This record gives sequence, C-alpha cells and structure tokens, in this order.
Amino acid sequence: MHTKLSAAVFGHTNRGDYGHGHDLALSLHPDVKVIAVADPDAAGRRAARKRIGAARGYGDYRALLEAEKPDLVAIASRHVEDHAAQIVASAQCGVKGILCEKPMAATLEEADAALRACAESGTQLVVAHRRASAYEIHAHEMVRRGEIGTVVEMRGRGKGDHRAGGEDLAVLGVHILDSMRWFAGSDPQWVCAHVAQGGRPAVRGDRRPGNEGIGYVAGDALMGLFLFEGGLPATFTSYGVARGTGESHSNWFGFEVYGTHGALSVRNSPGGLLFHAADGMCAPGAPEGWQRIWLPGWERDGRGRVRDGQARMMRSNRIMVEELVNAVRDGTPITRASTGRDALWALEMIMGIHVSHLTGARVPLPLRQRRNPYADA
Repeated sequence: MHTKLSAAVFGHTNRGDYGHGHDLALSLHPDVKVIAVADPDAAGRRAARKRIGAARGYGDYRALLEAEKPDLVAIASRHVEDHAAQIVASAQCGVKGILCEKPMAATLEEADAALRACAESGTQLVVAHRRASAYEIHAHEMVRRGEIGTVVEMRGRGKGDHRAGGEDLAVLGVHILDSMRWFAGSDPQWVCAHVAQGGRPAVRGDRRPGNEGIGYVAGDALMGLFLFEGGLPATFTSYGVARGTGESHSNWFGFEVYGTHGALSVRNSPGGLLFHAADGMCAPGAPEGWQRIWLPGWERDGRGRVRDGQARMMRSNRIMVEELVNAVRDGTPITRASTGRDALWALEMIMGIHVSHLTGARVPLPLRQRRNPYADA
C-alpha cells in the first residue's frame, strides 16, 4: 500500500481553461490525491474545485505552491504563455513530478529554462503529446519487433483544417514530430523546409500571432524534411484540405511508417486508428492493401461498451499519469509518454522548419537560435 501523493492543478478559466481533461488526469491514479487548484478566475476556480474534488483553491499558482508544497502538479491550461514559468516555479518549490499540457513552451529559450530547472531539482516532467495511445504504442512495438522490416521512410501531416500551415504545425505538429522521432529511435540531424503564404514563399512580414499563446507563426502551407540516423528521411506537411467534419480532419492527422517488408499508418491519436500494409509502400492495386488493426481493450470498456472520444482521451491521460507516478515513486524510466526532452526536440523540429525556410538553407539540429524566428520581423 503506497502513501498517496499530493497533487495540484493549474488552470485559467477563459484563458486556456483545462485542456484535454488534464484537470482530472492526476485523480485517475489511485495513489494520487488532488488537494488544490490554482485559477485566477474566481468562478472558474470554484467550479474546478467542485469538479476535481479539491479542498482548496488559489488565485495564483505561486501562492498554492508556497502553501501546499504538492508532490505533483498538472499544468492544464491550453494557453502556453505560462507553461515554462509554471514548470520552473514548481521545480524550484520541490514538486516531484509535472504533467504539462502541450506545447511545453512557446520558444526554445523558455523550454531550455524549464528543463534546466527540472534537472537541478530532479523533477520528472511528462508533456501531453499523444504517443500515449494504445494504437501508437502497439505500432511502435511492431516496428521494434521488426514486423515491417527496416524502416526506410516516414511521412506525417497535420489536420489541415482552418489552422493549416504555421498554426497547425505549432499546435498539432508537436504530436506528429514527437512520434516520428520516437519511431526513428534517434534525434534528427537536419531539416530542410518551405513555408508558403497564399501560394508564394512566406516572408517575415507574413508573421501573425498564433492562438493559445504559441507566439508568432507564418504560412498557410508548409513542408519540412528531416534526416534521422542511418539516413532515414521523415517529412511533415500541413496544408488546407477539403472542408468536412471535424472527424475527417482528425482522421487526416497522423503519420505513416514505411519499412522494407510492410507499412503502418497511425491516425487520430489518442482515439486511434491503425492500419497495416504487408507490401511495404502499399502501391495501388496491391492485393491486400491497408488492413485495420483493432485493439478491443482500447475500443470497448470491461462491460463491452464502445468508448467514445472523451473516454479514449482519458485512457491516454491515464497512461501518462501512470508513467509519471512510477517515475516519481520508483525511478522507473518513462517510456510510454513524452518527457521534457522529447517535448524540447519536437519544438526544435517546429522552429527548424521556419528557420530553414527563412534562411533558404538546410539547417543542422539542434538549433543555435533559441528565440522565435519571426520575433525580429
């Protein structure tokens, strides 16, 4: 019987709120008790306390940290402006583990500071990228077992909805770039990219403030080519696709892993769609084509009821919380979720696309430039 870890939740009603169920995520673990909530909005704070079952509420997260000294913190707001500062403050206050909504930070400079603080305090950091999905974990295991042979290429894309281009890359590209790096099993060596605005090459003057505090972005279409260890290429593209339901855009969101003896297509994480092709590139006319892989334990609950999107999201959150708690309590390596270092690399790849385009050159990674590349436009 383990002693319960105390936990707190940081949110901000009407300014990022409590994204993707992260207000409830820590409470999913039987060895965690959420004791307090920080939210500058009084009405939102009261509602969050009731929803989460937290005894106390604070208007400022720093006051909460000072008074409560929690073991764990969930940084839940979708707005990224405060993420890095909240990570630093939590680490410096002795918090043992942090679950942070993505993106971890708006700039590499901020992300560097967050990771330094965690390293100095020994704080474990999990960032809510969507590799924490049964289908994605299953696909990763298939690759590691050699079921598609040697991986020779990866192709990823964003949703291609109203955010197509720079915003799609910043908000959703973190998931795909993180996953492709995970499947590659190494860090990218360089990036070569093109960013377009209205069919022409984007320029610094095309910058615009992105939503949710992600900083300046540019472009309504883009493409980045990355090279991983062993000469493995991976591409990420984002451009507007035909208007349809949100589901159709979600199913567009994903990546393919091509091997010498088969291919995998991962879609719509964390809800999850996974397809396998036995003939590598799965060319038109192939006898088998793409065959869907079903994981019954992810699709349905113990009573046989179909899990909806929210239920699957919470299953993904449960994976991340289990990884965090095990790392804090037992020193277990985090393998099924994204660490702070993983999140930093996703941000390196995102910024690398823009730096490569603006300089017109292939850019080595990691980047020397740590600020937003459009900051001095």
